[in-house]
Amino acid sequence: MAIRDHLQDILDVYAERFGETEGVSAFRLFMQSYDELTDRKKNLAGHVTGSALVWHKASNSVLRVYHAKLNCWVFSAGGHIDAGELPCQASVRELREETGITATPLFDLRRPIPFLLDTHAIPTRVAKAEPAHWHYDVVYLYSVDQKPEIQADPAEITRYHWVDVAEVTAENSPVNLGEWMIRYKV
Repeated sequence: MAIRDHLQDILDVYAERFGETEGVSAFRLFMQSYDELTDRKKNLAGHVTGSALVWHKASNSVLRVYHAKLNCWVFSAGGHIDAGELPCQASVRELREETGITATPLFDLRRPIPFLLDTHAIPTRVAKAEPAHWHYDVVYLYSVDQKPEIQADPAEITRYHWVDVAEVTAENSPVNLGEWMIRYKV
């Protein structure tokens, strides 16, 4: 399935389930405005990315990582979509590459509806000759039975820790995670 068709499908189902959120609206506008959606060399304005949010149910905590390139804490490991990949496939690959974690998806692999749609600005990267642009991040929820040993790629992640879901609020995250997990029916 072509990436545009796949994104349109998951956006429609996501909006049906959660409403026309800001994330849905931003994705729709991006898709209407640009032909190229994932290639960062061909679309300097922005691109779709795939990310993984990892939840440890027993402690009701999520993995928080310090993103080396963005120089800030984030609640998901993720990144660019490779040619021929879908966002959920990129999220699995990026999670493994950045943290060494293999986790269980908490979504239907046949029709991967994301946990969250997040749009965020990426600053200029002079070293890579990349202008400031936007990431349209498709975030998927994964779980682990035990907190795994993190094998962080130091070029991507320099620190990490587990944070109680109740501490992940709209002040330090795109959403209040506890409320969002209830909406997502986790």
